[in-house]
Amino acid sequence: MNLRITLLTSTLLLFTACGAGGSSSSKYKDSKMSCQPTTSVNIFSKTDIETFSIDNPINEPKILLANNPTLTTTPLAFDKKGIYELFQTEYYWADETAKNFDYSTYTSPQALINDLKNSKDRWSFAMTKEDYGNLTSQKSGGFGFACQDVTDGCHVTYVRIDSPADKIGLKRSDVITKINGKKATHDTIYKTGKELEKIATLTVNRKNTHETCNGSVTPRDYTYKVAKGEVIHTPKNEKVGYLRLDSFMGAESIVNQIDEAFNNFKKESIKKLVIDLRYNGGGSVTVASKLLDKLSTTHINKEQFTLAWNDDYKKNNSTYRFEKDSNSLDLEQILFLTTQGSASASELVISAMKPYLSEENVVIIGDRTHGKPVGMGGKTDGNYYYFLINFVVKNSLGFYDYFEGLPVTSGCDIEDDPFHEMGDPKESMLKAALLYIDTGSCK
Repeated sequence: MNLRITLLTSTLLLFTACGAGGSSSSKYKDSKMSCQPTTSVNIFSKTDIETFSIDNPINEPKILLANNPTLTTTPLAFDKKGIYELFQTEYYWADETAKNFDYSTYTSPQALINDLKNSKDRWSFAMTKEDYGNLTSQKSGGFGFACQDVTDGCHVTYVRIDSPADKIGLKRSDVITKINGKKATHDTIYKTGKELEKIATLTVNRKNTHETCNGSVTPRDYTYKVAKGEVIHTPKNEKVGYLRLDSFMGAESIVNQIDEAFNNFKKESIKKLVIDLRYNGGGSVTVASKLLDKLSTTHINKEQFTLAWNDDYKKNNSTYRFEKDSNSLDLEQILFLTTQGSASASELVISAMKPYLSEENVVIIGDRTHGKPVGMGGKTDGNYYYFLINFVVKNSLGFYDYFEGLPVTSGCDIEDDPFHEMGDPKESMLKAALLYIDTGSCK
C-alpha cells in the first residue's frame, strides 16, 4: 500500500455525494427567490425557538445528496492482510492490536477495521477511491441544503456555499412549505432532489421578514465552496472579520477560498477575527497549517503543531511551523464558533493558537468540540483508501489530551441558532462573539 494524504477529520462523509462534476448554472431555468410581504407569516415565536432542536446537518446529509447517502459504491476486492498489517505496525495503538487475528471471513473493509480498532478509536475507516475523489474535489449532487421537518414544512438548517439552492437565494431559517405544489417534508424534498436535471418549484415562508417567497431550482451535479469571509461590526461599531469555514477537505481549492477572504481582511486591517467552525468535521493537515499561517505575523518559524506517531514509527513525526504569507494578519483576538461537530483539524487550529495568545484572546463560543486529537495517513490498495489512526496532534506545549473535546470559554455556552443565517450578526453564536469583543462577556 502507498501513502497518499494526511488527514484530520471526524468523518469524511459529510455533505458529499458521488457527483460527476460541476455544471454551469446558465444552462438551467432556475428562478431566484421572489418574495412578497404577507400578514399570514408570523415571526418565529418563543415556542418555535424553545421546541426546535437542531440536528447537526453534518449528521444528516440526505437532503444534500443525489443518491445513496451512505456513499457506498459497489463492493470491491480489498487487501485483508494489508489492513491487518497496518494495524500491527503503523496504527497508533499497534501494541494493543489483537494477535493472530483471523481476518479471512470478512467481506467488507469497514467491518474488519471496526473489529480491529482500539476502544479509543471512533474514527478509522475505509472509503472507495471514487468516493474519496468526489470528496476532495468538492463535488456533490442535488439541491445543496439540509432541512428538518416542522409543523408547517421543512426548516432549512444549512445551505452549502455556491450550491444550486444558494444561487437562487434559499436561506438558512427559511421554512419550505411546498415543493412542486405539494406539502414539503424532509422525505419529499430528498426524493425530489434525487431527480437530477428536473426543475422543482419551492414555496417558502421567510418568517424573520414576514414574507412568502417562490423560486425554482434544478437538482444537479455541482461543485461548491466551503469558505466565505466578510467584514462585520460589533454593537460598538468595531470592525471585525468573519470567516465561515465548513471543511478542511480539498487542499488547493480551499486554500484559494481562504486566500480570497484574507486578502480582504488584510485590506481592511482586521485585528479581531471570528472563525465559524460549527459544522467543520476536519480534513487536511496542510490546509489547517495554511490557515494558521494567516492568523499571525509575529510567530514566524515557531511551532504550530507536531504529528507524533507510535514509538516504532517516530521517524514519521513531523512538525509544522508558522510561515508568513502576503495576507497574514497580526491578530489580537480570535473567536471560534463551535459545536460537537467541530472536530480534528478544527480543534487542531484552536489548540495550536492557545500557546500564542492569552486565554481571553482565544475564545471558544457555542458547545464543547468533538474531541479528536488524532489523525491518519491514508494508504490505498488500488480500490480503497484506508484511514487508520496513526498519530496524535500536539501543540507547541506538547498538549493533545482533549479526547473529551475542547471546552467553551466560561459563560460562552451558546446554542446553535437555526433561525438566522450563518454570518448574520443577529445569529446567537455570532452575536455572542461580537458582544464578547465589546465587553469581554458572551452574555
